[in-house]
Formats: sequence, C-alpha cells, structure tokens
Amino acid sequence: MKQQTTRQKSATTRIPFDMPFLPLAMEFIDKGARGFGYNDRETGGLVLAMEELFSFYVRQAALGSALEIELEDQGYRLALTICFRTANPDMRAFNLTWNVNPDSEESLDMLGPMIAARSVSSLRLDFGSDEQVALHMTRDRDYPPAGAVALPPSGASGTLRLSEPSADDLRHFAAMAVASGAPFIPPFLLRPGMAADMLDAGHLNAILVTSGDWIVGGLLWRPLTDTCLELYGPYLFSDDPDDRMLTLLLDEATGRISHSNCRGFLRRQGPLAGHERFFDFLGDLELSGISGATANNTYYYRQLKEESGGVVYCGGALSTFLGNQYDRLCLPRQVRETVVDHSRLRDASVLAVELEYARSLAIIRPLCAGKDMAANLTAHLNLLRGEGIDNFLVEINTGCFEDTAFAAALEETGFVPRLLIPDAGRGDLVIYDHSDGTLPS
Repeated sequence: MKQQTTRQKSATTRIPFDMPFLPLAMEFIDKGARGFGYNDRETGGLVLAMEELFSFYVRQAALGSALEIELEDQGYRLALTICFRTANPDMRAFNLTWNVNPDSEESLDMLGPMIAARSVSSLRLDFGSDEQVALHMTRDRDYPPAGAVALPPSGASGTLRLSEPSADDLRHFAAMAVASGAPFIPPFLLRPGMAADMLDAGHLNAILVTSGDWIVGGLLWRPLTDTCLELYGPYLFSDDPDDRMLTLLLDEATGRISHSNCRGFLRRQGPLAGHERFFDFLGDLELSGISGATANNTYYYRQLKEESGGVVYCGGALSTFLGNQYDRLCLPRQVRETVVDHSRLRDASVLAVELEYARSLAIIRPLCAGKDMAANLTAHLNLLRGEGIDNFLVEINTGCFEDTAFAAALEETGFVPRLLIPDAGRGDLVIYDHSDGTLPS
C-alpha cells in the first residue's frame, strides 16, 4: 500500500479561555491556515467558526479553564480541533433543523454556533472525562468540478497492465470516472484535484489498469477506521467480458490490503457480479431514485484477520439485532443489555446530516445524545422530506454511547436496523433505514 511520504503539518497552542484572548485565537487560525497555503475563503471559514464558537462557549466554560487549539494541514483540507471544559454545553444550533427566531433573545444568542457549523465542511463532537469537550471541524480546499475528458474508443484492445498512479494520473482517472456516467461516484472523485491531493497526503490509495496509452479502469480505497477500509469501484471504461480487469484490480487490492494492519474492507455500491470470490454479502438496501426508479445499495465485506472480540452495551431492538448478526457473521462479541438513564442525558441532542441529492439520500449520524432524541429525529425527517429527500439512513457506532443511546428513539421514529459492518466505526457500524417512508406523527 502507498504510504504517506510527507509529514503531516500541524500547529497547536493553549491559551486562557477568556474573552481578551479571542483575537489571539483568531490570529492563530488565520496565520496558521495561510502558512499552510490556504486561500482567503478557505481560511475565512475556520476563522469565523473560531470567533463564533469562542464567543459563545466562553460563557459556559469552567471558570479559569484553558482552550486547546490544534490546526492540521491534511493536504486536501484543514482540520481544526478545539478542546475546553464545560458541564452541559448547549449545542442545539449545530443541528440542521435549527432556525433563528428574531423575536427570541435566546434564539438570537445561538446564531453564532449555527453560523460556525455551516461555515465548515464537517463537524464532529467528542466528550471526555472531567467535562472535557472537543469540537473537530474540517474545511476542504476549493476544487473545481471534473471537466470533460475522452474515454477509450470502443473496441480498444491491448495488453492489460496494472499501475500505481501519480497524482496527475489519478486526477485524469477521476475525470474519466465522472465522464463515464458510472453510478455511486464518491464526492472526492467529482472534484479530481481533491482525489489527487488525497493520494499525495496518503489518505487515498489507488490502482489503475492500462491498455496501451489508455487508462481503462481503476480501483480506489481509503480508511474508514484504523481497522477497516472502504473500496470504491472497480470503475471500468472498456468492455471486460471475461472480468479480466475486475479480477486484476480486486486481486491486487486484496493482496496489498492484506499486508496492512486492517482487519477487513467494505464495498457499498451497486451489486457486483461474481462477488463470491472476493467478498461476503452483508445485505442490500433499496433506495428510491429521483425519477421513481429504485437502486440497490449493496454491502459487501472481506475479513482479513481473526477478530479479537469486544463488548457492546445496548438494549431493545438493537440488542436483538446485534446478537443475531454476531451469530450469523461468527463475530466474537458480547452484547450486554442496558437501559439508558434519560435523567443523566444532556438536554439537547445533535445530529450530523450528509446529503446526496443525486440519490435523494440523507445519511444521519448522531453527534450528541440528549433528552429530545426522538423529537430531533422527527424534525430532521420533516425538514429533509420537505427538501425532496426520499431515502434516510442512520449510522451508529456500537462502541460509542452517544450513538447507542439513540437506539430507542430510532425505533420510535420508524427506523429499523438493517446491516452491520464489522470494525467500520468505534466498534462496529450499524446501518438503520426508515421502515416505510412515512413520517412519524
């Protein structure tokens, strides 16, 4: 597998969490981002997020506490982490459903966190001991969409060769994948420059197959977690009647990945003919298309190393589902029944939403458990349905309380656990879908 050849660049600081130090925090982000080579718009989003989050949470932070800041250049994006101590942070404005009411002083007060959440590319929350809160944000570089490129002529033939692409090769391959009209194109391939920078940064691996001077196919993969990778493709641009290209690509990828520390890899796109040689079948989800047609989102998995076991604390339908899946997949996990004490939850929950308009799909991920989980899920369903979204999936991590605490609320709002992906989260990843497409009352 390709290894990262350049050391990641990062800058860290620790300052008093007090209003006089806000300009210093903003200056740190601004100068750091520009030092890493990011433009005004890319830098401005994170500076704005810092200003709004600092100004809001400084009033909730523990007296005399410090703010820890880390800014990391990951090549294709900037990653900002801020850590501070607070007992019960108000994070309602991070939800997509949050709206500002100009007649409510409390609502107007939450405008800052809402602006911050919508000025970054992604947001994730972590809660540690001693009331420690960590906000992880990223801001992608600006990349143009894929341009028009030529595909191999019909009937092109020649000796097939595998090659490890340069950044320029991958940039061209990404544009070819888009031009081919292939379904299930990941967002980073839609912006070929992003794929090239991810390759250079070691966050993406790829194998191409060539015939003469033409790239005729390729396969990509990147980490989901420290122990699980996700495959994208194979993308084939010429006829492959005997599955020669497909076999070359998957055999090579499997061989390379098996020499890594990963315990398995996942493919979740459309059906793959002859998958039995390469994967175990995890399951199928049917998605309603914009035109009324349906498409199968098929999940395959390949286990490479012996499982080391684990314990999951949960209850209800999730407990039953996990027990059945662990037996079916022969995974050495123990499910321990537990009931969430709602009196100890935070007041408000937070959800992250990833939208794929081309598939009319919303992927919802819990960020923070709270007493309003069912109401928050319902509000998100109503909002997204109003935006024309027809398909709803929720991903939860079995090793994270903030996720498993949502199990009862998911059941109450019509979500059903459908698939389990080993090691694809903090623990395993469980995929829920909405049972009948109707909205809860």
